[in-house]
Amino acid sequence: MKLIAITPEQLIPGEANAINALFAEGLGTLHLRKPALSEEETRNFLTTIQSQYHSRIVLHDHYCLACEFALKGIHLNQRNILLSTIYNDVINSISLHQKEELKNIPLHVRYAFFSPIFDSISKTGYSSAFSADELKEMQAQGLIHKNIIALGGITEERIPEVAELGFGGVAVLGDLWKEWIQTGSIDALIHKYHRLQVVCNSYKRKRIARLHYISSPAHSTVESLVQNSGSMLRAGVPLVQLRNKKMNDAEIIIAAKRMHHSIKQDKSCLIINDNPHVALCVGADGVHLGKNDMPVSEARELLGNNYIIGGTANTYEDIKALNRAGADYIGLGPFRFTTTKDNLSPVLGLEGYRDIMEQCRRDGILTPVIAIGGITEDDISPIMQTGVYGIAMSGGLQADTFEESQQRIDHILNTIQQYER
Repeated sequence: MKLIAITPEQLIPGEANAINALFAEGLGTLHLRKPALSEEETRNFLTTIQSQYHSRIVLHDHYCLACEFALKGIHLNQRNILLSTIYNDVINSISLHQKEELKNIPLHVRYAFFSPIFDSISKTGYSSAFSADELKEMQAQGLIHKNIIALGGITEERIPEVAELGFGGVAVLGDLWKEWIQTGSIDALIHKYHRLQVVCNSYKRKRIARLHYISSPAHSTVESLVQNSGSMLRAGVPLVQLRNKKMNDAEIIIAAKRMHHSIKQDKSCLIINDNPHVALCVGADGVHLGKNDMPVSEARELLGNNYIIGGTANTYEDIKALNRAGADYIGLGPFRFTTTKDNLSPVLGLEGYRDIMEQCRRDGILTPVIAIGGITEDDISPIMQTGVYGIAMSGGLQADTFEESQQRIDHILNTIQQYER
């Protein structure tokens, strides 16, 4: 889970030193929220933060300073809502307080604060706005997902409850700062930060599945795409990559949001092909990037560590590059000619996989490699024997009935499991 810190509302003596210490310990994102400070006072405060940490700061007021100091971006709130069009290019996040607002999050927003989840620690009288049942209903409807951040009364003890509700992270204020405010002990502040981070880290992103389903280009409408891919998930496929080159982003977003109802949050993943912004918008589990798509490093900056990022490789050099860039898995192919992809790279065959996987073993590359491209059920055992981590299929998983698909998927998963290392 993502851990985000929010500053106390009032400026406190020694606060800049405390913030620098948190950044030095690894804090990835800090929201600077000081509504009472003037623009000049905010500018002066930012100069007391070490410049190498400016790219981790999100600003809640005086948005012009975001560009001046090369900050991470701005947080859009009701105080400054009219400025949204002027600073559209640097919007990082937004505050939401109603269920209906969750249905229309702007595409360019990296994440949204949703509050108050619990009774606030820092604001007297700021009580929880939602019951546990209401939050669970929002989760079931796909409204709470990886780019929705829980805010309000978040404590170390409550993070597991938030994680179970499907939030992608937490924003902490009172629980992080209260002891430091009382005692001035930076050691106590750092200790609390590490305790919060340890709990968040215990909710890692999902393990990479060993069987991927690549949605078929034959399903060219939103309705047919949702029905087909949703059926594959219900039949037992642990990961679906939503891929359709003929659909625009708006259609893919509609399909992905509808598919949340088919996803078993603890067992299955939804990966968006090509577009990290769409993955972010719909709260998918991750994105798969082709060779001509956004670089992995840039996608990681956009999505953070809560999202799975996969990349396409056709050669060992591609694998080395993706491994260095921090991809979570690598789709290596094609195994043979396939009609589901245009501009196909040279086929690898079994010998190609053996050679590349041997080079991976020799150089200690452990990033999971997924074989892809025209693979049938009969190919799985020999391909797995080359040392790949898993298999991606499209037409090879299709069957005449849902029951036949279930049986085929079960058999394939059992075959793959025989080669787990």
